Amino acid sequence: MRSLRMGGAFWAWTRFRACLPLAAALTLVLCLAFPAAVLAWDYTISGTDTPSTIDPAATTAVVDTTNREIRLPQRPVPDLVGFWESGEYDYVVLTASGFRHYAFDGTQMREVGVLGRQDTSNPLAVAARGNYPDVLVYDPGQQKLRHYSFTGSGMAYNPALSVAGLTGVLAVGTASQSEVAALVGTQVQHYSFTGSGMARNTILEPSAPLTNPVDVALASGGYDTVVLEPDRVRWFSFTGSGTAENPSLKLLNLTNPVAVAVADPQSGYDIAVIDGTQVKHYSFDGNQLRYNAVLSVTSGLTNPRAVAIRPGSYDRIIVDGNEVKYYSWTGSGLQYNPNLSKTVADIAQGGGYRSPAAALSQGRDPGYPVSWVRVRAAHELPPNTTVTWSVTADGTNWKKRWRARGLPGGSTVLELTDDDGATWYAAGTAADALPSADNGALWVRVPAGRSVRWRADMETSDPNGTPKIATNPRGGVAVRWEADAPPNPPVPKTYGTCFATTTPTLEWTFSDPDPGDCQTAYQVQIARAADLSVFLDTGKVLSGQTQYTVPTSSSPDAAGPLWNSGTYRFRYRVRVWDSRDIPSDWSAWADFCVAAFERPRIARIVSPPPGQVSPDPANPATHIMILPGMTAAQLPKAKAGAKVVLLLDSVGPLNSVSWAFSYTGPQGTKYAAVNIPVSLPGGGSNPMRPAGSETNRWAVEFWTDPSLAVCPSGTVVGMQASGSGGVSAGLRAPPYAEGVVVTEGSVYADWFVVLQGRDAN
Repeated sequence: MRSLRMGGAFWAWTRFRACLPLAAALTLVLCLAFPAAVLAWDYTISGTDTPSTIDPAATTAVVDTTNREIRLPQRPVPDLVGFWESGEYDYVVLTASGFRHYAFDGTQMREVGVLGRQDTSNPLAVAARGNYPDVLVYDPGQQKLRHYSFTGSGMAYNPALSVAGLTGVLAVGTASQSEVAALVGTQVQHYSFTGSGMARNTILEPSAPLTNPVDVALASGGYDTVVLEPDRVRWFSFTGSGTAENPSLKLLNLTNPVAVAVADPQSGYDIAVIDGTQVKHYSFDGNQLRYNAVLSVTSGLTNPRAVAIRPGSYDRIIVDGNEVKYYSWTGSGLQYNPNLSKTVADIAQGGGYRSPAAALSQGRDPGYPVSWVRVRAAHELPPNTTVTWSVTADGTNWKKRWRARGLPGGSTVLELTDDDGATWYAAGTAADALPSADNGALWVRVPAGRSVRWRADMETSDPNGTPKIATNPRGGVAVRWEADAPPNPPVPKTYGTCFATTTPTLEWTFSDPDPGDCQTAYQVQIARAADLSVFLDTGKVLSGQTQYTVPTSSSPDAAGPLWNSGTYRFRYRVRVWDSRDIPSDWSAWADFCVAAFERPRIARIVSPPPGQVSPDPANPATHIMILPGMTAAQLPKAKAGAKVVLLLDSVGPLNSVSWAFSYTGPQGTKYAAVNIPVSLPGGGSNPMRPAGSETNRWAVEFWTDPSLAVCPSGTVVGMQASGSGGVSAGLRAPPYAEGVVVTEGSVYADWFVVLQGRDAN
């Protein structure tokens, strides 16, 4: 096959198929159609395959086997309930459309209708604000923290104590009537009452960046800020001119916190944290916050979502599902108090989706080490959502390869990364990563191992939308992941003697750890042996052949690649691809050398016959190539007796060349007259370089007998060139070609006789 492409890839399958020998083409087609057994695993998000597929300890996304989808979890609403600072038993509860006020009637908690409001769409936070029975509610529709005060007949909006223009509030904290903290995305914004309205007070805002904060509370009269993050509590104390994180009041090693409450927002340092299904209490011992088992609730809760501590006591309410559970301090512990508890059917359930979250698979053992992994998946991607896919083969070393994003307008984009997520580039749409899409670009090389896993990191910048990993319709293969061991580095053949041709065929052996796998492509590089400078690179060639024939030039004015290298000693290396388009490492370098002539061409024909183009000796582009396999009918024509100048390139250190041009006519085998010119056609010494150079160019002149009786028209003139020196080389035509020229006519036809004499008279 002669499909050479320097420094690039050869992808033209149509051309490749036409050039490929039939047996090799059939081998490749069979390999592509029936690849080796694939190390692949499918996941349909069913109740059957989820327990054996998903790693629940590492997965924070919701794996919904009923709806057959993976999505972001609902964003918690940590501020669902609140007590007033005056210490009443009354509490306020956030509902799906506003807030309800509950008061103790001596027997049980009853709703006080005039102290509630049900005119807000999907409120996201509530706080019992300073003066009883004032309430603060975040209204996402109006983007306001709305303050309500009692007028004597009902709760009325109080704009002076409200804050407008807030988008994406996740939680609120209050202290007294004048201080409010709003958790806005990853930032706490503090607002203080100025006497006429609420104004932002950046001096009281945390001085350090926050990491995915979950909840916020105020302490010490509103001058300290307590922030709950996914694994810790951070306490920021007021210094007099700003805030600084207080290491004595930090709390670490939380596992799944959803809400935090300060025992006394005016002066206390005790806090309660919902962590998983427990409400853990921590008390300051003078040096640090320590776990307080007596004030913790560690049992009896199913889905705790919010907590508030009644000022002036250790009593607390915990929202567990739709129940507001009241726990009373008995003097020795907390006891559930049904009389002060309440079930609220329309209690707010969630504030959109929490981002980010991740789904991780369990490891799969392919039976032997693998180092290439690919994952494909089906998605539903609303605008501003993303799923980023990473894989590992050893269960530890992860590598990002691709992500699918939902774009405004409903379209999607598939993006790839070659640097583990540092940069990304577009590579199609999310459909190009479906389990049914055989996209080779999704493969990625990872440290070898036997624990093949995937990780899907899910994000949204719109809390009302979540990306989903799911098929449409539900029930098909949602995730398919595969592993492959690359082919072993090929073993190139070594050669003990120099090739006698400048188009040698180089061979290698293919092997692959995957049973039954086969070669589908190769790449060969050839370099100078002295310095390993690569001068020939085939690029990726689609082929099942385990050999490559080095090409040379068929253009009279372009030298062959081996001759152009300036040497005759070479090294070559090979890499190959298997049926899943996974490349091997490069082979070791192997040596070969060449001692040969190439590219015979006619540079001049003196007195060519009619119809024969006469080459210009000074213009190599006009020289006539003698190509392998040329027949007499294809050879250039010269008159018998006409001088012909022939050029020949050599690879290998030759000191001299001997020539013979034989032809057979009626009088038997004859040899053309030969002359070695001093210079090459167009100028320069003959040979081009000093004798013994590793590459050289030689010129020779020859002509046959001009007699048609000796050399009739149609006589084929052959060539024998022999070189000697550091190596030996030879070229004969035939068999290289049927000859180098064929005669037509004679130079005698160019001559005429002039009779000279005198009149006898």
